[in-house]
Amino acid sequence: MKDTRKAIAEFWRWFQLHRGNFDAITGAAAPFWDTALGELQRLDKRLRFELSEPMGNTREFIFTVEGHKEAFPLVDNIVVNAPTIPGWHFIALKPPMGFDFKTTYEGINFDPHSMWFLPLESESNAQDLGLRVGVPNFNAAIMRQARNAVLIILDTALGERAAALDIQYLEVAHLPDSPDSSGYIELCELPSY
Repeated sequence: MKDTRKAIAEFWRWFQLHRGNFDAITGAAAPFWDTALGELQRLDKRLRFELSEPMGNTREFIFTVEGHKEAFPLVDNIVVNAPTIPGWHFIALKPPMGFDFKTTYEGINFDPHSMWFLPLESESNAQDLGLRVGVPNFNAAIMRQARNAVLIILDTALGERAAALDIQYLEVAHLPDSPDSSGYIELCELPSY
């Protein structure tokens, strides 16, 4: 634990020394992005980050571990120990953003408003939530991309913490022709489910 605290403190010192570089980042293509990612991953290889656009007086720096819930305490610790840096707001894990977006994963477009989910029950633990998410135009050739896109959609829409802790099992499948008559519910209704 002492080594972790020391490493986190070193990261924050490094961040402050390179604040001008962070202020200048406009996206993941910026040359400093990979440098910042490498420095952050000295704490843990699962760590990633997202930045808000450089608009207004404050930018958001979101620490994410892409759903690896065993790393959530580290992210919380990093943010709790963040210094006050004018113009920056630090957030532990992706916050819930709702379903009003589309995503492209490896050149394939995915729209959460066209997806439906079927709740799945666990025989061993009735409280576990499992989902089968029906994706239009799903086929074996895009299985990996569709699964990763659905994980990103759930992280973004529900928030990273809720998606990882509340959903214990996930399947991605072809959307039936008549999803409602097959027991499916529109994906955007998942938060109220």
